[in-house]
Amino acid sequence: MHILDWNNITGTHCGSVAIRNVINYFGVDYEEEVCFGLGCGMGFFYSRLNNSQPSEVIHLRAPNMEPNFFNSEKKIYSWKLETDSRRAHDDLKKNLKLGLPVFLQTDLLYLKYYHSKIHFPGHVIVCMGFDERRKIFFVSDTNFKEIQIVSFSDMDKARSSNAEPYPLFYNWFVVEQFKPFKNLNKKIEDSIFLNSQNYIKGQSSPRGTSSLFTLLEWIENLDKWINLQDSQSVFRFAYQVIAKRGSRGGGFRYIYEEFLKFAESESNKINKLKLSSQMHDIAQLWEESALVMKKISYKKNRKDLADLKKTLSDLYSLEYEYHSKVLDTLGGKKKGA
Repeated sequence: MHILDWNNITGTHCGSVAIRNVINYFGVDYEEEVCFGLGCGMGFFYSRLNNSQPSEVIHLRAPNMEPNFFNSEKKIYSWKLETDSRRAHDDLKKNLKLGLPVFLQTDLLYLKYYHSKIHFPGHVIVCMGFDERRKIFFVSDTNFKEIQIVSFSDMDKARSSNAEPYPLFYNWFVVEQFKPFKNLNKKIEDSIFLNSQNYIKGQSSPRGTSSLFTLLEWIENLDKWINLQDSQSVFRFAYQVIAKRGSRGGGFRYIYEEFLKFAESESNKINKLKLSSQMHDIAQLWEESALVMKKISYKKNRKDLADLKKTLSDLYSLEYEYHSKVLDTLGGKKKGA
């Protein structure tokens, strides 16, 4: 049996908790919201699915947050992909034998400790041990205080799920060491700027494109949502993604607000911009829109839909204003949207 010396930390969102646990393993501790913010975690996806329920989904987190956190001028990290099941299995055990925790993307459906009935691909866990005799892996996962157990066969299914909208190819990466950021202020300022730049320009991934303008596309398509055959589940799932499902509410905007408060306490430049108050207003509108979607999921009502579109239009304007301000003030000669 190989199992790392692990002090398991729990939290709200899978990816930011995973980052915090891995850096803690190397003797460093940043709060979860700091991990989320330094990873540029705020985004928006809108996906139309072909063979899944609900048939259309949104996701409010940016791609590649976990490797982004560790990126530096000296080294760039990314999710590694694999098509060979045996090689993926062997590489995972090899890294664990070397004493390295491994970031994994999984489909939550196959993690039996969740007792889930639906696919949720892209869920991030950290593998920190295995037992060859029992054919199990040991994993750290979000808000579970105890280390969880996943069988070799279930892990293979979880890592190779082809579920929409994010098919997996044994996605993984490791960091061999980690030390506190030497210039935390610069890392903070660069991360805030990069998150806004990514959100304005758009970030592509197998899930689609995360972008402010994808948000606008979704708003313009909402009239069709109410006529979808699975309309109730579409609205219900959107509500859950925004208000529940590991986001800390407000579609990850509340957790980003907490990061901005930390940033304002560390950086005079950020403090002068008062970004956290703007993000609070954005988070509140996301939360309001989620509650309206929950209401529509129980009873279709054109007035509620009109109210939802108005709230989301106001939200789009606030997000546009925030990200343009960040790009114009932190980007030097680079201008905003």
